[in-house]
Amino acid sequence: MELTLDEAKNILRYIIKNNKNLQEKGQYPIAVSLCGDAGIGKTSICDQLAEELDANYIKLSLAMMTDPSELIGWPFQEYHVCKDNECEWISAKLIDAYTANGWTITPETRMSYAVPKWIEGLDLNKSTIVVLDDITRASEAILQASMEIINRQEYISWKLPKNTTVILTENPDNGKYNVGSIDEAQKSRYMRFNIKFSKDSWARFAENSQLDSRAINFMLLYSEEIMKENAQHMHPVNARNYTMFVNTISGIEDWSKTDSLELILQIASGAFVDDKDNIIGSLFTTFIANKLDKLISPEDLLLKPWEVVKPKIKDCVYDSNGNYRPDIAGILHTRLLNYCIYYFGQKGSKTDVVQDRLLKLIECDDNPDEESLFSSEFLFDIIKTLIKQFPSKTNKFMLNSKIRNKVL
Repeated sequence: MELTLDEAKNILRYIIKNNKNLQEKGQYPIAVSLCGDAGIGKTSICDQLAEELDANYIKLSLAMMTDPSELIGWPFQEYHVCKDNECEWISAKLIDAYTANGWTITPETRMSYAVPKWIEGLDLNKSTIVVLDDITRASEAILQASMEIINRQEYISWKLPKNTTVILTENPDNGKYNVGSIDEAQKSRYMRFNIKFSKDSWARFAENSQLDSRAINFMLLYSEEIMKENAQHMHPVNARNYTMFVNTISGIEDWSKTDSLELILQIASGAFVDDKDNIIGSLFTTFIANKLDKLISPEDLLLKPWEVVKPKIKDCVYDSNGNYRPDIAGILHTRLLNYCIYYFGQKGSKTDVVQDRLLKLIECDDNPDEESLFSSEFLFDIIKTLIKQFPSKTNKFMLNSKIRNKVL
């Protein structure tokens, strides 16, 4: 079974909450691994989740570590000292102070480990997310050192803070990646979820990150062609290098100009070096030729006056022959939904703004003398999703009979 990033995020949210309950009962928390192709956003959702939960966030790139001490702390020797039937373990630098106060050094010594630098400075009033990134690219020594952290959240002489969840990320061991194998004993220490790319999950991330609106439309329209495997069973385009490409071309104001399109295609050749079939180049040329870079933005769709917005939507979802374009309507539906989610997350957002715009779209769909802009299914999805995610902001929705009839 493969999960989308949104599904994985919901599971992680639950596990983080449940781990707190487990630790309060004296049980060990559960570690989780997200396994999927490179660049699909495994690490990004951990970062987003930490921000949403206001949690401490630590990301450790295990593939870049050369010495286990970087992960588990530096080793040092401790000495056993006693005084009046009380005994302690101390480091060498404390010996003089303890002996001066009457403590006796016994022959016993032990090896201990200093608390790693990456743990220092955490807010102990918050939960903590520790991401062990690229676990299958780590050296054998780093991998072995990580096992106790994964399983018990401790290493000999130190422990992770309470309410910590450890999340691993890895690429699959399927011949496509230069990764090591993890044996069954190691795998039994954590839960493992297989993650797949989802255009809808990426689009939500892109809207929230305010990526170039035109590039979001491009992905939503051509995701199957863009993200498919090539003849070598590789993915020349992934969410990571596409996002890099998007950010690079975001400064080009008019993509339809000949010199602009040429520049975009040249940049694409550097972003997608394994795209031997020039998929991006071909699709971009079609995208521009059909003026799909000129679609109304979701911000305008929500916030501009209706008399300005209505004809623009109509121009987008109907072609020159008056034929309805459900594929374009689907893109605008997704963009409007994601922008409403982004809008509700901003300070000063107003429920009436979203409600009034939805009512205008509903009126077009319900009026037989009007050309429908968004289908009932699209409107139902937007209303249902917003009510579920923002119940306090949308409690007025169900008081309106037109909105209520779309949901019930």
